[in-house]
Amino acid sequence: MAYWLFALTFLGSQFIGDKCIIERMMGHAIQTTRGVWMKLNLAWALFFIAMGFVNLYVAYNYAEATWVNFKLFGLMGLTLAFVLGQGFVLSRFIQEHPDHEEKS
Repeated sequence: MAYWLFALTFLGSQFIGDKCIIERMMGHAIQTTRGVWMKLNLAWALFFIAMGFVNLYVAYNYAEATWVNFKLFGLMGLTLAFVLGQGFVLSRFIQEHPDHEEKS
């Protein structure tokens, strides 16, 4: 349920204000286009939706101990892999600040 609430938050943030939630969280550190922010926001929402379904599948089809281990290690590992993947994808779209000049 929590994963789906996170997904709803990411999806809803596209319609509230001028920035989606991922841009609000990371916009101070990374400069890129609005389209890239929207795709990244949607990717996070889809990730959380998928994790909600995967969590339910494991909870109802495996023993409680397996489910607890999956929640602790499996979902954390999947989240880490997703974050690293997002970093690689996002690195292609990062724009440099025009005011970043080397000082001698």
